Amino acid sequence: MRMYAFLFFLFCTGIVFAQTNPAESKFLVQPYLQFSTQTGMYVLWETKEPATTLVQFGEARSNVDQVVLDREVRLEGQRLMHEVLLDNLKPETNYFWQVTTVTQSGERIQTPVYTFKTAVKDSSAYLFGLVGDTQRNNRTPWAWGKIAEKLWQDRPNFVVHAGDVVDQGMDKNDWIDNFFPNGQILMSRVPVYTAIGNHEQDAPYYYQYMVAPAPEYYYTFKYGNAQFFMIDSNRDLTEGSEQYNWLEWELSKSTATWKIAVHHHPPYSSDSDDHGNTSRELSTLGTAARNLVPLYERYGLDFCLFGHTHLYERSWPLKDNKINMKNGVVYINSGGAGGGLEDFAPTRSWFTLDLQIVHHYCTFAIFENNLVFKAIDHEGRLFDTFQMQKDGSKGKTASVIQPPAPQFSTPATLFQDQTTVDLSAAFEGLQIRYTLDGSEPNRNSASYTQALTIKQSTMLKTRAYTQDGRASRVVALNLRKMAPQPAQKVKKTEKGLKFSYYEGEWTVLPDFKSLTPVKTGISNQVGLAEIGHHDNLFAVVLEGYIEVAETGAKTFYLSADNGARLYIDDELMIDQTSDHPAVKKMGQTLLAAGKHKIRIEYFELSGSQFLQAGWWEEKVGAVPFTPFQLGHE
Repeated sequence: MRMYAFLFFLFCTGIVFAQTNPAESKFLVQPYLQFSTQTGMYVLWETKEPATTLVQFGEARSNVDQVVLDREVRLEGQRLMHEVLLDNLKPETNYFWQVTTVTQSGERIQTPVYTFKTAVKDSSAYLFGLVGDTQRNNRTPWAWGKIAEKLWQDRPNFVVHAGDVVDQGMDKNDWIDNFFPNGQILMSRVPVYTAIGNHEQDAPYYYQYMVAPAPEYYYTFKYGNAQFFMIDSNRDLTEGSEQYNWLEWELSKSTATWKIAVHHHPPYSSDSDDHGNTSRELSTLGTAARNLVPLYERYGLDFCLFGHTHLYERSWPLKDNKINMKNGVVYINSGGAGGGLEDFAPTRSWFTLDLQIVHHYCTFAIFENNLVFKAIDHEGRLFDTFQMQKDGSKGKTASVIQPPAPQFSTPATLFQDQTTVDLSAAFEGLQIRYTLDGSEPNRNSASYTQALTIKQSTMLKTRAYTQDGRASRVVALNLRKMAPQPAQKVKKTEKGLKFSYYEGEWTVLPDFKSLTPVKTGISNQVGLAEIGHHDNLFAVVLEGYIEVAETGAKTFYLSADNGARLYIDDELMIDQTSDHPAVKKMGQTLLAAGKHKIRIEYFELSGSQFLQAGWWEEKVGAVPFTPFQLGHE
């Protein structure tokens, strides 16, 4: 009787125990879907020990007694992380699928039969979900699981995620204990397209678990009559940056009816303390993501979706920093799928239309020029909605008033003898003009017809012109000729780098010459693991020598949370001086074979602590320095 009474109590109070499929519990990460197209779908999972890889699948049929799985993809060998592309599928078609894997120890694991639907045809109706900030928090640890369950009940075709998938991207437990288990009900049947947030820390786990076209931290995809532009707002978004140039071209060429940008940080936000503490000062009302707003307005973006602040806010349509009901962009802050909820500033922003502090998700239902938007809380209650109907004559390629700037292609901006540069225009009919003396190009400047050969240090500037004389913005490329820096004359070095450890509160890297270290020692690697430190409010300087095997151009990378600098032979290579999440930043120089001085400065304000540096190789990417490459006198 006591057991029945206890179970009745659990039922009445809403406490339930999920039934776990024995096979599912044997996966480290249960199978889930990624990056759907009209003809393909990715299936990924992770096993606890090396195992075989098999996905069986089949098209849903009418009038059958059981599911038909008449196709399969099998990968040779055994692995921990399994990534399988199911291709040659039919558009807008229902499929069943099942994973079978045999572990190294001989155990056979098989999932239940799941379903998915390939991307719809361009003219069909569809519904997608929006979530952001699914990261765990101790106050409402149930949030992401409940949001995933509610969103699955709406049966979306796919989901876009505005970043902060996890709380600490470098912590594998955040992925395997929180994000994937709580999202399984949704992700086993619906693909999720993610934008990277600051809490992902640009970690290898993000790129391991998420599928996207290269370079992965930004990309575009089309679904139905919409095109999505997924942007990494942790990196540089200023005019002329890699992503700015890419986005300018992609937006200008898009023929989609609906154009939607997704990134983590808000261009417009009424949060109380993320953009200036409103209890004592004015808010900046947004972040550096606002650098992209001119592109959004110039090329007809419909929606900008983001998270970062853990709340819900929808703007009026905005253009030229004003409300524009006819041609404005709608900004939606949906950061309520998991992280601890935040608050709004005490006074209303000029751009705000609707505000809510609640765990939630959003849906967009689209058919042709019609859109229905809903914002729904974790209990399934609708708290905001609107409908939009576009003028049939609009919504395709934006009329190009100002053409996109040309783009550069070069094997090396830093060279010893000579280099080449190719220039390309976004559209046919655009004429490229350039200068090599640093002056601003005009219609009388040299006309680009073939690749340029550069033999001296040069400031190349270029712009594109339409036939009727409208000009793009000017873009510049600094090409530098130099001799390799000679190696240092060092007789003998010991293994590892010298470190100096400091304690204090800084929001930028301090002047270390004026500080006295709390302690000193030797670290065998560029990192914090061998340096005893507080969780927050400390700084470290690492100094010594790096061994260069061959003479030539060397590209270094630095990744740090919060701020860091990298010097080679006393020359500043990489500068990340302010408080920011971990992203990889590159610097390049020419070095002779031998030993070269290296100095890394780092500080930690709050949150996660991370420091890594190494070589950047074209085919491999980031390769951390190894202990045998590092030394000190």
